[in-house]
Amino acid sequence: MAFITEAELRETWQRGATQFDFPADTRFSPAAWDFIKTWQLNVRVGGERVETFGAQWHHYSQDLAPNSLARATLGNDRTR
Repeated sequence: MAFITEAELRETWQRGATQFDFPADTRFSPAAWDFIKTWQLNVRVGGERVETFGAQWHHYSQDLAPNSLARATLGNDRTR
């Protein structure tokens, strides 16, 4: 299982990457998720595009596996 940090993403992004492909069991740090959302990066995990829905605070105990952000955001939408 890979664990991706914001520093790793930023370094790759600064070298000109436009799409980020990771294996299915990849996990991201909270700072990495913020970086993905802020810069609206095209991230694929296990061949599936990771959907992001804007900035959201995460508690350290939340599961930050790929696409869990989408589930967390859809369940916590306060605009409805």
